[in-house]
Amino acid sequence: MKPSAVFRLALYRTLAVALAALAILSAVMPAPAFAADSDQQVKTVRVGWLVNNKGFQEGMPGERLSGWGYEYLQTLSYYTKGWQYEYVSGTFSELMDMLEAGEIDLMPNISYSAEREQKLLFSSNPEGTERYYIYARPDRDDLAKGDPQALQGLTIGCNSGVMQTIVGQQWLADEGVTCTYKEIDTGSALFEALADGEVDAVIMNDTISSPDASPMFYVGSSDYYFAVPKSRPDLMNDINAAMTTIARDNPRYNEEVKSSYSTQNSGSSSLTGPETTWLKANGNTITLGYLKNQLPYCTQNDDGEMEGSLASLATTLHDKFGITVKTIALSNNKQMIKAFPTEPSMSPCHCFATTGSPSRQGSSSQTRWERFR
Repeated sequence: MKPSAVFRLALYRTLAVALAALAILSAVMPAPAFAADSDQQVKTVRVGWLVNNKGFQEGMPGERLSGWGYEYLQTLSYYTKGWQYEYVSGTFSELMDMLEAGEIDLMPNISYSAEREQKLLFSSNPEGTERYYIYARPDRDDLAKGDPQALQGLTIGCNSGVMQTIVGQQWLADEGVTCTYKEIDTGSALFEALADGEVDAVIMNDTISSPDASPMFYVGSSDYYFAVPKSRPDLMNDINAAMTTIARDNPRYNEEVKSSYSTQNSGSSSLTGPETTWLKANGNTITLGYLKNQLPYCTQNDDGEMEGSLASLATTLHDKFGITVKTIALSNNKQMIKAFPTEPSMSPCHCFATTGSPSRQGSSSQTRWERFR
């Protein structure tokens, strides 16, 4: 056989073997997934989903999800093309163990620590800053005075292994406070235990809260980040690029998305001890003075009743606290000043609302409240 024929035969055999190998690999290896509307390869990202965190992550995987943590993840995925989330639920401790073991790929809102950095990658920029407080029921007048020593001997609820607990317990130790700690799994369960009287106070951040709990003591703060396992630098590269783009498009995005879901954290909607005492002494009734013809805030209708946004406030006071609200319609600022003298006992009004200052003519766009204590 000629040398050229031998060479061609060897070449054909080599190609046949290579093609056979490719056919076998194609049969056993899954084809890469691509987004339906593009040639971008889909990347499934397993995200830790905290249970019972109202306002931050609400709902359970497989159900309707919401919360500002969820919304941030959706915005992130818009910039990380090809990402597809798979949510894995659990408590914070469970999810952190899974993250460190590489069983999930991503956790939002993780505070940095040198210990955690040994096992995790953190985003270059923080998602935001969380503040830590000791919350108590609004009727705890002894704690409302601001003296940390009032916490001596109390039972304080906390989550295990989280930054706010570490910071809060250190703050209490620095203040010389000795108390009993009761560990509770989730943030929402903390506030339930507080409402039920199982604990006297709780250590919690401002990510979630309860309208029936008041922040009594500020104990510290820290930035929080996206975190992924050390084995997924590809995800962190995507996250860092996306966060930079988000910040460039809207530098205040972090604060805006959080505030849209966390308005309840701005303060308690429960009555304080002095307020409850005052109402009891006044027959659980307040008299509200308001100006006529001040829509959309307030006016007097043809039946002599108050209309406008203040009317909904009066309804809320009655429905939530059982307070009877009597109203007095006033024609101008002079009448309001006369109805609201310096001495409370002489006044027909307990409080009034105005769209300007009653000490001068005219009005402004800002509603101002005055009341007696």
